[in-house]
Amino acid sequence: MEENLKALLSESNGHPPFQSSRLLFQSSIQLLWSMKPTSILLNGCQIIIWLPLARLCSKILCPRRKELLKNKPMNKRYLIIGDFSTRLKFYQNAVEKTLAKNRSIIILVPDLSLIPYFTKHLKNESSIIHSGLTKTQRWLEWDKIRRGDIKIVIGSQSALFAPAVNLGLIIIDQEENETYKNDRSPRFHAVEVAQKLSDLTDANLILGSLVPKIETYYQATQGKFRILRKAITQKSNISIVDMNSEKYVISNTLEKEIEGALFNKKRTLLIFNRKGEGTKFSCADCGWMATCEKCGLPLVPQKNDNVCFHCEKTYLQPGACPKCQSIKLRPMGLGTIRLKKFVNDLFPKAKVIQVEKDIDGRLVRYDWDIAIMTIYGLKFSWPKIGLVGIIDADQGFNFPDFSSPQKSFQTLFKFLRIGERGIVQSHLPENYVIQALAGLNYEKFFLDEIVQRRKFGYPPYTHLVRLLFKSVDKEKILKETSRIYQSLITSHFPLTTISPPHACFIQKERGKYRWQIVIKSSKHISHFSSLISIIRSLPKGWIVDIDPVNLL
Repeated sequence: MEENLKALLSESNGHPPFQSSRLLFQSSIQLLWSMKPTSILLNGCQIIIWLPLARLCSKILCPRRKELLKNKPMNKRYLIIGDFSTRLKFYQNAVEKTLAKNRSIIILVPDLSLIPYFTKHLKNESSIIHSGLTKTQRWLEWDKIRRGDIKIVIGSQSALFAPAVNLGLIIIDQEENETYKNDRSPRFHAVEVAQKLSDLTDANLILGSLVPKIETYYQATQGKFRILRKAITQKSNISIVDMNSEKYVISNTLEKEIEGALFNKKRTLLIFNRKGEGTKFSCADCGWMATCEKCGLPLVPQKNDNVCFHCEKTYLQPGACPKCQSIKLRPMGLGTIRLKKFVNDLFPKAKVIQVEKDIDGRLVRYDWDIAIMTIYGLKFSWPKIGLVGIIDADQGFNFPDFSSPQKSFQTLFKFLRIGERGIVQSHLPENYVIQALAGLNYEKFFLDEIVQRRKFGYPPYTHLVRLLFKSVDKEKILKETSRIYQSLITSHFPLTTISPPHACFIQKERGKYRWQIVIKSSKHISHFSSLISIIRSLPKGWIVDIDPVNLL
C-alpha cells in the first residue's frame, strides 16, 4: 500500500497529480479531529481518507515538506486587535503584498453579510465559497481557483478547503466567533485548521478581533502570534448600577440618563438578550409551565403563541391550564416585547423600536430615539449613539459553562464601545467581568479569567474531549454511558481527568436525552493511541467533539 501511495503522489513533469500539501492537510485533519473516514476532493478525484491512510500520508509527505521548506523563510502569524476599520487596513496592506508575490489568499468571515465590506476594497476578482453553493456552483468556483484564474477566496469555513494555488495568506476576521467551529464531523475549529494549513503551505496567517478568545490571546502572549496592536484600555464613561437596591427593571440612574439623552436629542440602545413577552408561560394557580415536547425547555411566550428557540418549534397558547383547568395563564418574567411596553410607558413621547432577527435593516437608519435589542443588534452598523444601557449584565453568567464569562464580556464590550456613555445594571457589581466592562479593559478581564481557567483546569491549560451520547431511551443512555466510562477509567491514561457520565445542561434535544463524558488532558488526544481506539469503537449515538467551544 505504501509503494502504491508513493507512486500516486510522485511528481510528473514537475507537477504532482495531487496537491501533496492538500492531501497532507486533509490527513492532518483526520488525525487531529476526526475518528471516522473522511471523503475529500482533490483535482477532481474523490478520495476516502481513513486513519491508517492519514498516518501513511503523513509518513510519506512530512519529510518531503520539510525538505521543500528548509530554505524558505518561516511563515508569520499575526493577531490584530482593533475595530473593523483598523483591521481592514491591515488586511488590505497584507493582501496587496501577497498579490505582488503572485500568491493566493483565503479570507474567512463569520457572516456572509460581511463579504461586501471586503470585496469593495479589493481590486482583484474574488471567488465566494460557502456551504449554500450547489455541487455544480462549487465545482465551477473550485476549477477557477485550481487553475489559478482566481487569487482571492472569500467565504465561510469551507473556503479553507478551496484548492488555492501557491497559497500565501490566510485571514480570519472575528476569530472569536463560534461559527468557526464545525458542528458536524469532523468537528474542527477553522482557526486551528488554518494554523495547520499555514504551516503546510508556508502561508502567513492573520487573525483579527476586537475581543480575542482567551486561548488565542494566551498563545499570543506565549509568542505564537505577533500582536500588531495591543488591547489598550480605552477611556470610558461607563457606570455600574447595583440592582440589589433597585425596584424596577430600569434603575433610577438609567432612567435619568435616558431622559438626558432624549433632551439632548441623542439616541439610546437598551441591550436585553431575551426575546418575547417573558421567560416562561405558566399558570398562576398551580405553577404549571409550558415546555417544549422535544427539548423539555421552557417555551418563550410571544404575542399569540409560544416558541422554543432551541429547536424553533412553535406551539399555540392553551386557553386553560392542562393541569388544573385554570384560565389564569400568563407570561412570566421579562422579555424584549414586555420591556418595550415598559419603556413606552416610561417615555411616551420617545419613538421606540425593537431590533430582532426579522427586522428590516434599513429601519435602524431611520428616525428613532430608543432601540431595544438582543445580541442580533451587533450585525448592524449603528449611527452615532449617545447612551448604551445593559439591562441585565448578569444574564450570561447563569450558564454552567467555562466559556460563559468570555462570551458575556465579548458581547457587552462590543455594545458598550458604540455609545458615548454606558450604564451596566448588575446584581453582581463586584464581579471581575463587570469591573472589566466598566473600564472597557480587555487586559484586566484576560488576567482575571486566566486565573479561573488555570484553577479549574480549562483551556488553554488543558485539552478537552467531549463524548456526547443521545437517545430517546433514558435507561439505555444510563447503561451505555456507564459502560464507556468504565472502559475509559480502567485504561489509566496519564495526565488525564475523566468526568463521570452526567446529563448535559440542555438535557433534551429534538426528543433525545443528552448525556456526556468530559475528558481533560494536558496533551492533545492524538497522543493517546489507546484512547483513540476506544473512541473509534463507539457505537451509533455517540458524538465526539475534540476541543469543544462549550459543554452545554
